[in-house]
Amino acid sequence: MPGTSQARVLFVWEQGTGLGHLSHLRLPMEVALAQGDAVFLAARELPGVRDVLAGLPITVLQAPFRQGVKPAPSSSFLSYTHLLARQCFGSADELEVYVHAWRALFALVRPDICLFEHSPTALIAAHGYAFKKVLLGSSFVLPPASALSASPFLPFPTTSRHPDTVARLCADDAQLLAHINTVMQRLGSPELPALGAIYGQAHASLLCTWPTLDVFGERPGVPYLGSAPAGGQLPPPWPHADGPKVFGYLHNFPSLSDLLRDLQAAKVCALLLVRDLPPALRATFSSPTLRFVDHLVDLRQVAQQAAWVLHHGNQSTMATFMLAGVPQLMIPCHQEQLFGSLRLVQKGCALMAFQDQPSYAAAITAVLQPPIKQCALQVASQCEPFDQAAVQDHIQQILVNLRFV
Repeated sequence: MPGTSQARVLFVWEQGTGLGHLSHLRLPMEVALAQGDAVFLAARELPGVRDVLAGLPITVLQAPFRQGVKPAPSSSFLSYTHLLARQCFGSADELEVYVHAWRALFALVRPDICLFEHSPTALIAAHGYAFKKVLLGSSFVLPPASALSASPFLPFPTTSRHPDTVARLCADDAQLLAHINTVMQRLGSPELPALGAIYGQAHASLLCTWPTLDVFGERPGVPYLGSAPAGGQLPPPWPHADGPKVFGYLHNFPSLSDLLRDLQAAKVCALLLVRDLPPALRATFSSPTLRFVDHLVDLRQVAQQAAWVLHHGNQSTMATFMLAGVPQLMIPCHQEQLFGSLRLVQKGCALMAFQDQPSYAAAITAVLQPPIKQCALQVASQCEPFDQAAVQDHIQQILVNLRFV
């Protein structure tokens, strides 16, 4: 809506890795820029900004975040509280450092509206500020409204509800809330009544997924915006080989060599993009039937040509192939990917494997079976396609309305 009074709009991305988080930001940024707003971005990972947000006239800043976090087994994360305590801050003193950093950034930008993509520490720092707040991202980073006042706070879908486990989670909630409110007291800010208030302070949310992929289950009455399909890169350079076409979008992981061995043995026509691929594995497994590529390819073209795909369960990647009715084999690396993968496995349109398996041969055989493809096509037929014009209108209306709240 050109002509609306200009606002200063800050986009924030604090937690998580990969380009999917940045991808959620592009369309809202384009809407804000079209309205004449000044757009700022505080990003966790700066190199991806060039790949995803190229051409947008925005001011880019480095986001504060807890660095050097060592990987932990998924079994140690039973709830959102555990995720915050592990990924964001471990004590009141540590949290205070990050709150000061975020508040210095808020003072620098002076936002009228701030959109938070997986940014819990930034949201804690923003508690008590008058600027308007919008939550943005996949279902995992937007807790459902029913969880904001619940106790314990947002146990994960795979967590047992045994009374002993619930009691432990409630105690952990109380400890984390005490850390937060200690910092709020030190800074003269209002205390949070509950952990859910971190997210409950938001004025609006933009849920960038589909009901089928909502890791916490479908939310009646909540608008699902979906996400723009990945595309615009080079066409996939498939090997000149017979066999079903298989595309893989992966990172280096413990059993990668076993997976590559089994793909070769299956005589599929495989095109793989593997981040941080060891040169020794590239030399060993490159062949007429298995090709590695170092750049992003157009996943929309891949979806039209591949018999099945292989990836870690990134939400935008899952969505692209789900909407195209393509069977998927997923090897999740963290819990958000695990929960999303389980949603598609429950629908019968995908299979899941693990990072440390000694063999993937059975999964490679199973994903080619006709029932998987039939279920994939059925799920695709039940999903609304991404409607960019409607989503743009929805985002624009939210940004316009927040100017007058």
